[in-house]
Amino acid sequence: MRFTRPLFAVLGTCALATAALPAAAAPAPAPAKGDVIVFQMEYMPVTVYENPSGCKLLPAGSHVLINRTDKVVTIYFDPACKFPIIPVSQLAPGNGTHVSPIGSFSI
Repeated sequence: MRFTRPLFAVLGTCALATAALPAAAAPAPAPAKGDVIVFQMEYMPVTVYENPSGCKLLPAGSHVLINRTDKVVTIYFDPACKFPIIPVSQLAPGNGTHVSPIGSFSI
């Protein structure tokens, strides 16, 4: 039992030293190549997102989103990319879908 206390002291010191190491930052995802096109209403110009990355707020009144990028687009009900549309939140390249008029998407 005499070795228990020093062993815990060494383990505790190692744990603290490991926790103090800077966390390795995950590499940022590369932007998609291509466009995401959003249709809002007839007789209005479409909104085009060129080489998008991260979370993007859809324009008010959005109706249809077309993924013309090389990556999967995730569609969300909310403007902050928190609540994906289930079960079809993943939109493959070359496909389109109806979207929430106050939603968002991410690459």
